[in-house]
Amino acid sequence: MRLIIAFGAAVLAPTLALGAWYLYGQFATFESNDPYIWVRTRNFLSICLAISAAHVVVLGIPAYFLLRWRGLLRWWSALLAGFVLGALPAAVITWPLRYARPGSYASSNGVETMVNGVPTVAGWLQYMGGAAFFGACGLVAAAAFCAVRGMSPNNSSKPTPLPGAA
Repeated sequence: MRLIIAFGAAVLAPTLALGAWYLYGQFATFESNDPYIWVRTRNFLSICLAISAAHVVVLGIPAYFLLRWRGLLRWWSALLAGFVLGALPAAVITWPLRYARPGSYASSNGVETMVNGVPTVAGWLQYMGGAAFFGACGLVAAAAFCAVRGMSPNNSSKPTPLPGAA
C-alpha cells in the first residue's frame, strides 16, 4: 500500500509545484479579483496532472521495477532516474535539429536561436534549459516518491542484516 501512495505522491508533487508557480504568475499578471485566474489555474492543473500521471505510469513504474530487479534501487538512483525520465521525453520532442533545413531561421524574444538551419549557442542553451526544467519536475516527483517510500541517504532499500547473522 505504501508503494501505491508513493507513486501517487510522485504524480501530485510536480503537479502541485507547477500549479503554485502558475498561480503566482497569474496573480503577478492579472488583478487579484479576476475570477478567471482560478479557471485558468484549474485547467492548467488538469493538464499537469494528466501529463504527470502518464509519466509515472508509462516511465516511472517500469523504471522502479527495473531498478529493483537489478538491485540498483537507492535514493540517488531513484532521483537520477526521475531527472532523466522527466527530461528525456521533452528533449526528444523539442530536438532543435528535427525540422532544421538550410535557410531556416528562428528567434525567441529577439535572440536568434537558429540561423540557416544551424542552432546557435543561445538555441542550444534554450533547448537544454527546457529539458532541465522538465528534468527538475521529474526530480521533484522522484523525491516525493523516495520520501513516502522511506528511501533516504541514511536508509537504503536493502534490508539491514541482523547482528550476528553472517
